[in-house]
Amino acid sequence: MFNCGKIIAIFGTTILVTALPLTSMAATETKISSVSLKITSEIEAGSSDSDVSVTTSSSKYRIEDVTVTNTPSDEWDEEDKPKLKVTVEAEDDYYFASGFAKSSVSISGSDGTVTSVSRSSSSELLVSITLDALEDEDGDYELDVDGLEWDESNGEASWDDCEDANKYEVRLYRGDSSVTSVLTTTDTSYSFAGYITQSGYYTFKVRGVYSSSNKGSWEESDSWYVTSSEAEEIRSGSSSSSSGPGAGSSTGAWLQDDIGWWYCNADRSYTVNNWQYINSNWYYFNETGYMVTGWVNWNSKWYYCGESGAMYANATTPDGFYVGNDGAWGGS
Repeated sequence: MFNCGKIIAIFGTTILVTALPLTSMAATETKISSVSLKITSEIEAGSSDSDVSVTTSSSKYRIEDVTVTNTPSDEWDEEDKPKLKVTVEAEDDYYFASGFAKSSVSISGSDGTVTSVSRSSSSELLVSITLDALEDEDGDYELDVDGLEWDESNGEASWDDCEDANKYEVRLYRGDSSVTSVLTTTDTSYSFAGYITQSGYYTFKVRGVYSSSNKGSWEESDSWYVTSSEAEEIRSGSSSSSSGPGAGSSTGAWLQDDIGWWYCNADRSYTVNNWQYINSNWYYFNETGYMVTGWVNWNSKWYYCGESGAMYANATTPDGFYVGNDGAWGGS
């Protein structure tokens, strides 16, 4: 999860995922109104390497080229800000709208800022990105985390404040299996109530984060055994009677910008690349934290999320596929 530092607008579009489990789709020329990029930078102060990759999970466009425009003649210095030029190419039957704005490009992964966007043609977009200032890898940051505790009444994990941490990464486990991906929060607690869905031994791990290149060691909590009835009580307590985009609850609220809907938790974090149980429904959020509608391929199974984002279960999808009680399509 990440901090909900987004600009709210009064309009938005719905994010669709990759290919549906269908045999064919009608070919139509469709406007691309937003772009999501994931940046992985290996650039470090004191190194001469300029290894940066940019990827996307979209089927509407692809990354054609990535160039570091301010590569140093010798090595990168502390406080240098690597600058990238990313060429994005539209796939067949798609095009970029004129007047494409910086606010229509979202980035994840390595921290940075979109500085400019230009459309060289209807099929090619040039995105300029400035990464955050490099920091000395040998910097002496206090990132050890102590005092890990469970609140067994509501499934909330907590820990002591870490002196130099700007945020924390947390992850939930049931036995030896991870229940969540790595989630991010700026608070010293995190509610896992929506993820505690069945009986088992639960633990969580947490580490302090100063920057993308300066992270502490993972610390693990004590194990907490949850029965099936306790899991149901905890999960029910995390939901309110309202549901769907636009509705809020004591644990968070739905928000919208010009890209789509996302869910901001009470600690100002939000889910990425994972499911979250909200107001008695399951929702899937993509790599930039936006709610997904349509078909979702998760762990080699297909699930369908309706127009509200809620996952279908024990029902027939609008395109005629039956999904079971767990929401998974059985194939044919």
